[in-house]
Amino acid sequence: GSLASILNVISDCQLNLTKIQSLPKIDTPWMYAFFIDVTFQNYQDYKKAISIMKIMAQDFKILGEYKNAKL
Repeated sequence: GSLASILNVISDCQLNLTKIQSLPKIDTPWMYAFFIDVTFQNYQDYKKAISIMKIMAQDFKILGEYKNAKL
């Protein structure tokens, strides 16, 4: 259920999910960490998605933000 809720936020905020990977959390049975890559057209939509996901997730970190070199 939690993953589906996050994916709905990504969709509602017009983000494009390009990669998702899950790894089990060490010493925490049945808990997983998810790593995602997204692209977006509107920075405000991205910031809105981030603020919503921070509320929804138990532990939320941004590992990096990069400008698309093709633009």
